[in-house]
Amino acid sequence: MRRPRPAAGLSLAVIVAAGVMSGWGTGRATADPGPGGTLYVHGASRACSDSGTGTESRPFCTVQAAADVVEPGDTVRILGDSLSPYTEAVTLTRSGTGDAPITFSGAPLPASRFKAVLAAPASAPALTLKGVHDVRVESLTFSDEHGSDVVAVTGSDHVTLDGSTVENAAPTTPVTGTAIGVDGTSSDVTVSRNTLYPSTAYGVRVAPGAARVTVTTNMILTQQQGGIAVSGATDTDVTSNTLFAPCATAISLDGGSSGVVENNVATTLDSPMQTRICQAPTAPLYTVSADSTGRITADYNVAAHEGASATPARTPYSWAGTPYATSAEFRDATGQGTHDIDGINGYPTTPTEHSPLIDSADATAPGELGTDLNGLPRVDDLLVDNTGTGTGHSDRGALERQDTLTIAAGDVPTPPKGLAPLGISLKTDATSSWGAALTYSADFGDGSTPATGTPGTPVTHTYATPGRYTTRLTFTEPDGTHAEKSYVGVTAGTAAPPAAALSVAPDTADGQTAAGYARFTVPAPADAWEVASRTLSFGDGTQENLADGAEQTTHQYPAPGTYTATLTQTDLLGRTTTATTTFRAADAFIPVTPRYDTEKTIAAHGVLKLSAATLGADSNGVDAAQLQLVTSNAKASGALTLYPHGTTRPGTAGITFEPGRTATAETTVKVTPTGAVDVYNGSSGAVTVDVATVGLQSHAQYADTYHPATPARLLDTRTGTGGVHAPVAGGHSVTLAVGGTHGVPAGATAVVLDVTATTTKASGSLTVSTHGTSGSSVSGPFWTTGQTASAQVVIPLKDGKIVLRNGSKAAANLVADLAGWYGTTANGSEFLPVTPVRVLKAARIAAHATLKLKVTGAHGVPATGVTAADLNLTVSAPAGNGYLVAHPDGTARPGVYSLSFTKGHTAADRALTKVGADGEIDLYNAGSVPVNVSADLLGGYLVFPAS
Repeated sequence: MRRPRPAAGLSLAVIVAAGVMSGWGTGRATADPGPGGTLYVHGASRACSDSGTGTESRPFCTVQAAADVVEPGDTVRILGDSLSPYTEAVTLTRSGTGDAPITFSGAPLPASRFKAVLAAPASAPALTLKGVHDVRVESLTFSDEHGSDVVAVTGSDHVTLDGSTVENAAPTTPVTGTAIGVDGTSSDVTVSRNTLYPSTAYGVRVAPGAARVTVTTNMILTQQQGGIAVSGATDTDVTSNTLFAPCATAISLDGGSSGVVENNVATTLDSPMQTRICQAPTAPLYTVSADSTGRITADYNVAAHEGASATPARTPYSWAGTPYATSAEFRDATGQGTHDIDGINGYPTTPTEHSPLIDSADATAPGELGTDLNGLPRVDDLLVDNTGTGTGHSDRGALERQDTLTIAAGDVPTPPKGLAPLGISLKTDATSSWGAALTYSADFGDGSTPATGTPGTPVTHTYATPGRYTTRLTFTEPDGTHAEKSYVGVTAGTAAPPAAALSVAPDTADGQTAAGYARFTVPAPADAWEVASRTLSFGDGTQENLADGAEQTTHQYPAPGTYTATLTQTDLLGRTTTATTTFRAADAFIPVTPRYDTEKTIAAHGVLKLSAATLGADSNGVDAAQLQLVTSNAKASGALTLYPHGTTRPGTAGITFEPGRTATAETTVKVTPTGAVDVYNGSSGAVTVDVATVGLQSHAQYADTYHPATPARLLDTRTGTGGVHAPVAGGHSVTLAVGGTHGVPAGATAVVLDVTATTTKASGSLTVSTHGTSGSSVSGPFWTTGQTASAQVVIPLKDGKIVLRNGSKAAANLVADLAGWYGTTANGSEFLPVTPVRVLKAARIAAHATLKLKVTGAHGVPATGVTAADLNLTVSAPAGNGYLVAHPDGTARPGVYSLSFTKGHTAADRALTKVGADGEIDLYNAGSVPVNVSADLLGGYLVFPAS
């Protein structure tokens, strides 16, 4: 598993958009749910089911499912939005009663901002009310892309269609549908406060035979063939509607229709539709045919036009087939329209202040509502004389001009914050554009009784308890018009700022760790309401802003090292508290199947550059590579020094060599900052080197930790340790179980061994391989006849076993000593690479004497928490044969080989050695002559998780 870091002249489109912005057709449910229950429809819910009972937790998926089972008094709540419309042809055949009507509502629940959308299919209306009575449909949005019928009322009575919207842009080709249609067998139908956009041919159409139909307070925009068309319907009242009519008649009645047409506002428009659909519109705004004029009362209507000219673009009236160019002509000739208004330029939206439409309607007109299209009350504009009829103060059209209440900008709680108990003062300055007398109510948000009074006098209040409060100031005029302003965030602070807390741990997964990937935990502070912001600085120059409450966040550090992360917490009063924690980013080990794919000859004092790709070290977050070096064909004695490319060459040795001998050694080298490694030949002669990568250390990949072991002998063919009690013949192998013994678990992924060949009868070499797989092997020591030779190797494990092969022609005794193993994170150690440095230089160790070597607290290795040191040991030209034993100080010296040496021949090898509790390693000279020993430090292992 690998983890990478983790106005005038507006076009139709503008007018429609302005209608949306001003809230046209948003509707407002005015009826409470009936005495029955509530059925829910929510097609986007994963829990929906049409076979259920329509509960809120298990709603119906389709509207039809609810329509099939709804009972008198029930309310069907249809939930959803435009992203998940209901594309259905819903037919309702079930009725309510006068006391218990059926209601279908698309009004959103409090937690939602969207009304449900019913999309009309091409084949049938989106909603058909068929043979029903006592039914109310409210606050639905209908989407019509086909220009066909949208809502159809057939054979039904006592039906109300209120506060809904039929949307979609104006079609570019002729269409024939009707947004809301009432057939000739229906009666007592109210069509109120709906907004109908130009997707159909007709807005509202009432068919011959219908009776007692009321069409009131609707906004109807730009239909192709008619806004409101009534034919042969009796007692039909068309009241207080606002219509845009660029093409056809806004309101027409024919076929012997009877009723009242009052308080309507219709306007012509210079619209793009005139060039696409109705190239030369000539139809009058208001038309009543000869067979209906004797049965229609028309008054208080308005004919407006868009153009700047006082002359309308189209004839306002047609009465019994005769056109009339002005309201005066119409009044004088017919006796109708006594209070009509014409010659208005502009748009029939909310009337502008001082408009003749204000307070000039007939408040007693049949079907006149007490609220406008948006549910706002009909109010008395104090700046305009009341010229209408009745006791109300209705404006003409669907929208009522409201008073503008202005709350002074300086009316804010002062001071807005401080320590509890906190006394504040709040100004109460507000004005009415109509000059109405105002009162105020100040709710301080802490449960206390609101303060009331007359604007202009400041009000004071004391917050006794710490908290953050919202103050709400409401101004009201006598007719109920009101405005309010809320001030969020009056802070009465605690005596001390909330304390900050922070902790960190390395990220782990499946027993492995990404040792440079930190997981920070920030608990929710006490008095969390008081915290304004929290910023976590990671200590590497980056930071993150944290959300409120308990928080966990992760961070990938760029390189191994010790980082101090700081949480800075600022409260609403500007006070800060901090918390810090230290994270030691390190490396975890990735075993690599060894491949000897780099064999190069390096000239005397030459440098060989090994790229990151060559070493396999170009994967994510690799900081060091563990390499095995094999030298041959040396022309002179010397040593190879390995170090990161682009850095100063250190005075260290990775391997020593001499003419006529093949040598092998493992070593660890940092690969940063470029990812490449330089190999320097310190000899006066050329040498050939073969390089294999046996492992990588990464801070950004999930990988293994190291488990240093107390040195222990696993195999000695001289004594029978390990199950073999005889020299291993030339060309033969011995299999050694490592996993499951001496504390190495069966699931270990790699093992570190010191392997030795002794009592050799001929020159040769030792190969160590992974059992159960092919192509995974490393070279052990090379020897000459009679020589004891040792080497430390890292070898991957598959089934817990390894194979040692004697590559000599003659028998030799083989020895294997355990140094440690790699595996899961529990009780393991993570690696911290350092720039190679010589920490011991030619120190003389007498025969059978011990030298203590301090490896912690310097050169980038911490003073505490170190479990093992990665060293290269060198014995220079010894005067006799022998070997060194490296072991943790303070422990009994084990009987193992760490580095064997032969008289006159310099020997060097890696020694990955466990460290004593005091940070020291003991180097024991097991030979019979004094030797000079050097030690190079390559890195340290730290207990996991490091802190």
